[in-house]
Amino acid sequence: MQSEEERTIIEKPATDKPVKVKKKRGRKPNPNKQTGYFYEEEENAFKEYVESTDQTYRDKLFREKLYPALKKMIESIGRRYRLFTPSEDSEDTFCDTMSFLMTKVNNFDASKGYKAYSYCGTVCKHYLLSKRTQDMKRTETTLSYDDMFGGAKQDDRIDDGGVSTFHSDLISDTIDEITRIVSDENPEEITENERKVGYALLELLKNWEDIFVRIETKKFNKTSVYYFIREYTLLSAKDVRDAMKRYKSLYFLTKQKAIDE
Repeated sequence: MQSEEERTIIEKPATDKPVKVKKKRGRKPNPNKQTGYFYEEEENAFKEYVESTDQTYRDKLFREKLYPALKKMIESIGRRYRLFTPSEDSEDTFCDTMSFLMTKVNNFDASKGYKAYSYCGTVCKHYLLSKRTQDMKRTETTLSYDDMFGGAKQDDRIDDGGVSTFHSDLISDTIDEITRIVSDENPEEITENERKVGYALLELLKNWEDIFVRIETKKFNKTSVYYFIREYTLLSAKDVRDAMKRYKSLYFLTKQKAIDE
């Protein structure tokens, strides 16, 4: 038998105290913030780039609107589909893909209702897939040959110091474009760091035969170039990278024009 006092305690209702909810730390996501890289602005810029005949305006569109978006697109496709080339540096893969894409932009026809985003993404994806497949086949062939014959012997008839006319013309055209950009008569806005890097690149390109003939690997080649530019300009690595963006886009455009011609 329970006493009256015990029944009172058991039947007493629970208090209506508010339950404290532990708040999550961190910033709240901004619903208006764009997290992608290709929107209506980039769509219109791409269409204007294809339709325009003003090369100065095309260069400006590519540098300010298209290059940042296309760079993110290529990197995103590579990560999402794991389309990496094992034997190649990621920067080289990106440059090759961007160069290939720029040779295909004039094939885009907006009148057919295609989106520039889909067109560029398809071109880049197929190129990266083909590039990786070719690299895998080349690796398998090399391994099979080495297993069978114990390594390939270099053919003395091959002239490793020879450079094709196309690449010589490309270097010459790039020198002319950089010279135009760093010139005091250039109406385009250019920062002092971009001017310094431009002069460093001119020094490299005009003397590339003496500089690059002593460099064996691509990785060391790239490292040496950045080291030379930093020593020549006395800029930080970040300042060099930021200033190089202008000249990277210039190179892609110059290469495209050389291919078209």
